[in-house]
Order: sequence, then C-alpha cells, then structure tokens
Amino acid sequence: MPSVFLCFFLLFQSSTALQMKQVRRVLIFYEAGAYKPLPNLVDQGLRVAFDNSPYQIEFYREFMETAQFPDPADQKRFRDFYIRKYQHHRPDVIIAVGPAPLQFMLEAHHRYFRGVPVVFCLPNRLPGGFNLDSDFTGVEGDVAPAATLDAALRLQPDTKHVVLVGGTSPFDREQEAEAKDQLKSYENRFDISYLTDLTMPALLDRLKHLPSHSIILLAGLGRDAEGRVFSTAVANPMIVAAANAPVFSLNERHLNDGEVGGSVADPVDEGKTVGATAARILNGEKPHNIPTIKTANVYVFDLRALKRWGFKEKNLPPGGVVLNREPTVWEAYKLYVIAGISLILLQAVLIAGLMWHRAGRRRAEGELTAALEVARESEARFRLVANTAPVMIWMCGPDKLFSYFNQPWLEFTGRPLVSELGNGWTESVHPDDLQLCLNNYDQSFQRREPFKMQYRLRRHDGEYRWVLDMGVPRFSSEGSFAGYIGSCIDMTERKQAEEALSSVSRRLIDAQEQERTRIARELHDDINQRIAMLGIELDVLQQSLPNEGAELQNRLDKLRQQTAEIGTDVQGISHRLHSSKLEYLGLVAACKSFCREVAEWHKVDVSFIAENIAPNLSQEISLCLFRVLQESLNNAIKHSGAQRFEAQLRGTSNEIQLTVRDHGIGFDAAAVMVSRGLGFISMRERISVVKGTILIASKPMGGTEITVRVPVVARAASKTTVGAA
Repeated sequence: MPSVFLCFFLLFQSSTALQMKQVRRVLIFYEAGAYKPLPNLVDQGLRVAFDNSPYQIEFYREFMETAQFPDPADQKRFRDFYIRKYQHHRPDVIIAVGPAPLQFMLEAHHRYFRGVPVVFCLPNRLPGGFNLDSDFTGVEGDVAPAATLDAALRLQPDTKHVVLVGGTSPFDREQEAEAKDQLKSYENRFDISYLTDLTMPALLDRLKHLPSHSIILLAGLGRDAEGRVFSTAVANPMIVAAANAPVFSLNERHLNDGEVGGSVADPVDEGKTVGATAARILNGEKPHNIPTIKTANVYVFDLRALKRWGFKEKNLPPGGVVLNREPTVWEAYKLYVIAGISLILLQAVLIAGLMWHRAGRRRAEGELTAALEVARESEARFRLVANTAPVMIWMCGPDKLFSYFNQPWLEFTGRPLVSELGNGWTESVHPDDLQLCLNNYDQSFQRREPFKMQYRLRRHDGEYRWVLDMGVPRFSSEGSFAGYIGSCIDMTERKQAEEALSSVSRRLIDAQEQERTRIARELHDDINQRIAMLGIELDVLQQSLPNEGAELQNRLDKLRQQTAEIGTDVQGISHRLHSSKLEYLGLVAACKSFCREVAEWHKVDVSFIAENIAPNLSQEISLCLFRVLQESLNNAIKHSGAQRFEAQLRGTSNEIQLTVRDHGIGFDAAAVMVSRGLGFISMRERISVVKGTILIASKPMGGTEITVRVPVVARAASKTTVGAA
C-alpha cells in the first residue's frame, strides 16, 4: 500500500508540473501528403526530440502536397490559406520539410513571419539559388546514387546498363537532377538511361524488357506522366515485381518490397536532428549560431533480395546493414518461452486471487440481488402511481427517444405502448403543430431546462384535443443526465375559453376604436370648426372696434390667441384618438409623425427608426403597435424624467418587434407586470389579441425598455418558458 500511494504522489506531481509548463507552438510544413511515409517518419523523430523539452509543445502539421497538386495556382492558394491561418496565431518556430516548404518560407518569411526562426529539413542537398538569412538553419540530407551504384557494381561487376527510374513531381525532378549530376562520371563506362517521363503502365512494360547485365536505381516516384500520384508503398512493389533486373533504392530504408538496398538516409534520424535544432532555438539559441548539419547515409540491404539475385553477402560494402536475416531458434521462439513461463506464474497468482475474491463475490451478488429487488419494487410502485394518476405521463432517455407512457396516455390515444415508444407518439400530433413541437422539445433537451408547450394531440375517437405538455430533466444519483419526465393534461376547454375571451377582447377593442374614431371626427369636423368660426368672429370684432379702445383690443387679441390654441389642442386630441395617417399612409408614417408631434409638444428628443416593415400589414397589427407606442411614450415622458427617448420598429420574416427605450429613473418592472393599471392592461389586451408578447426591462436609475413582439403569421403551437410572465 505505501508503494501505491508513492506512485500516485509521483504521478500527481508530474501532472502538476506538466500543467505548469509554458506552451510553445511548432508549425511543420511537409512537401508530401500525410499519406506518404516520409512525413510520418520525420514526425516520429521530431516528437522523440521534443520529449524532454521544458515546454509543452503544440504541433501544427500542414501539407503542401506538390505531387497531388502540382499546379502553381493551387500551390499559391495553399500558401495564401496558410498565411491567413497563422497570421494571428504565430508559431514559435517553423520546420520546413522539403524544398517546396523552404521556398515558401523564403518568399513569405520577411513579410508574414518576420522574426520566426525557420529550421529546414531537406532529403537532398540544399539547392543552389537559396539565399538564407539569419533566421534560417537546418539539416541537409544527401541522395547518393553514385554510392549506391558503386555498391551495386560490387555485387554485379558485369553490369553494362544502368537505368534510373523516377517520377514527375517537383521532389522527383529534384532527385533526378541530383542523380544526373552524380552519374556524369559513369557515362563513359555504362549505358545510363532515365525512365522518368513515363506513365506507370509504360514504365512497368519497359522494366520487363531491359537488356541483360542491367541494374535499376529507383529514385522518387511520387507522380507519373499522367499525373497519377503514388506512394512508395504502392509504386515500389509494382516496380520490383515487373523488373527483370535488380532494383537498388535511393530513398527507401526499410526494404520491405524486394529492393536489394542502397546508400540511404534514415528519415527518423533526420527528424531527431531537426527536432534537436528546433529545441535549441526554443531554449534561446539564435539560428545563425547553429550551423547547417549534413546527415550521413548508411548502406542497407535486404538479405532476401540478395539471395533472389544470387548476390554474395561478402561482396557488400563494409559497414552495411543487412535486414531480414533468418532468426535462430532462440531468437525465433524466446518470446514464446518467456511468455509461457510468465503465463504459468500469472495463472498461479490469478488462481490464488480468484479463491480470495470468491467469497467477496458471493457477498456482492447477494447485495446486488437485494438492490435489484428494491429497484423492481420501486419501479412497480412508480408504475402503479403513474397509471392511476389523472394526467398523462411520459419518460424519455438521454437519446431523446421515449421509453415509457402511462395508462391514461394509452387510453387517450387508443394506441398500444409499442406504437408510442421511440418517436411513435409523434404520429398522433397534429401535422400543423408537429415541427414546432419537435423544435421546442429539441431546444429544451439541448439546454437541459424545463419546458411547457401546447399542441394538438389526436384522441382515440379521431378528434384533435389541445394538451399542455410540461417536462423536466432527470438526473441520476451520480449527477449524470438521464433524460426527461413529463405530463400532459387536456386543456381543450381552457383553450376554447381563452379564444372566446380573446374574441370578446377583440370586439371590445374594436368598439373602443370605433368610439375613438367617432369622437375624433366629432372633435375635428364639429367642435374644431366651431372653434375656428369663433376665432374668425373674434378677429372681425377686433377689427370693428375703434382704435381708441387699446385695452379692449389687447384683451380681444389674447382671447383670439387662446381660442386658436384651444383649436390646436382639440385637433391634436382628435389625431391621437384616431390617426388618419395610420389609416391612409401606414404604420411607419403614423409612428414617425406621432413621435415628431410628441417631441414638439413636450420639448423632448424622440428618435424613431423603422427597418424592414412591410407596407401591407394588417390593420389589426398596425393599430395594436401604434397604440402601444402611444401609451409607452406618453408614460415614459410623464414618469421617467428623461429628455431623450428612442423608438424602433424592426421587421423579420415572421415577426415585428417594437422597442421603446428611455434613460430615466426606472421602476420595479415585476410590480408593473402584475399591476392593474389601465394603461398596461390595455397594452396587454391589445398584444394578446394579435398573439404577441410584451417584455418590460427596468431598474432604478437605469432606464426602461419595453419590447413587444407580434407574429406576422399566427402560430398553431406555442412554447412558454417556465417562470416567464
């Protein structure tokens, strides 16, 4: 037990130290795609090199895939994408594996990655024309066709023909150029040919008919003349199988496809060297203080291929590594022997342990049986209570599929339980309500919150009845989410009563508007005209008086002005009672005019904005929003103490939103929502008639905001959030 605690303590300390490590980002650009062996082998070496880093290393791998996408336009798109991707997520060091990533860094480093050290890894020598600045260092490999050819001549001294096989990708072309340069000195001794611009079928056919005394040097073949892309795992076995001469590899180290061998580099070792250089830079060294490293090649040969072509192992170059030797009996079976002995010892320990645990298992089985019995009794009690409850009860699991319906539900729908399970219950939901019902259910499920919603459910006699569905999330004793449980009640009679009440409210509002219109017309057409005539008579009377009655003239002038003001006030009252602009010009024009009149009358600043409001709104919705705007602004001006007010009308595809905001003293919004003030009651009644909602947000000295949402298209089913007004 003390050793267990010690191990736990050490693991805890190591994990804590890991959490405290600073993060360093290493961005790696590979020329080949992820499906090629080379990037994965280099990546193995990189990760080994960073194992002991004092930093937490985040690796970001990107692939130029020049063989798959040789078009310069495609490569430019890749580069532009990488520049945008890492422009605001700068790495601490960049590793460029291959000539194309190095060329990319040379072109983009100064402008987009200034100051970021770059470590390159080239399978071949550094090409001429690359001018590296002080932020660059790296590792150069060396493809060695000359050394490989010398090794081949030791094995097959009578060679007369040398055939170099390659491809058309940029990497392939680079290796071909290097090979031609190194093989120039052999051209006067051998017939050297280059099969690098052929399709794969044509290449395989040529390799079948090579003259005797030939050897093949296999360079990179990432793409053939038709543009087909190959990996070494695909191309090498095809070439070896077709060739009638031994194949020597310039790249492949593992020699699992029948190649004889060659002077090759180890990509894993190159990755380790590159990783060690990058680690030195992360530790504070400058790239210009780290010289470029040239990796050494190793002779590697496949014993099976040597035997196939009759080559003698004694003719191999000194220091060569021979793979795939036949193991001795001990080498072949030592793991089995060790495993057998270990298994016997393990079985003995297990038998002793099983004997010790047998008694404990029996006790556990007894406890489990008792617990299951209690659970069965609890479930039986729940089902008994649920089946005798006067409501319909359902349950679903964390997969959203319904797993239980009580007897009242089954009696209501007249369907068997098996038909309701899963999503079968949705077949009884009214088609017009189904989508909204499912949307409300899914949204609540994702948020793990209670919900209430109303929809129509088909009864056993075929009649659709309105039900109120309420659900709450369930959680296990460990706190994990276990699904939902809910209940439904038939609320058809309540719905009908609400619709009847809504109809009465609508008729009352219509009667009120008709009375407003009648009074407005009386004021405008009768009272206002009579006041105007009175003003005219006063004006005539004033003109008929002699000039000597100056005092009387002044009194008549004031009386005439007061009469004109009364006429203006009566006209304003007429407009507020019935807006002719709302009737003839629409909602936006009427609201804009009302805000302007209120601002002028009360000497305040009222801004009005309207966006995406359809000109063909129904009169009912237009009148509702206009009256709410009137009531809200009048209340705000009267009680807020503010001098600046905002009104906004915004329309969407399915609703119109009216917002009235002030920056005054505020009030208790919760108290207003349950108050019996006539103004707020009138607004609520009007909004309920058009199936809208109203929300009041206010706090002391923080201003007030009234938001009204009115649907443009009436909805058949609605969702009510638990706890909402």
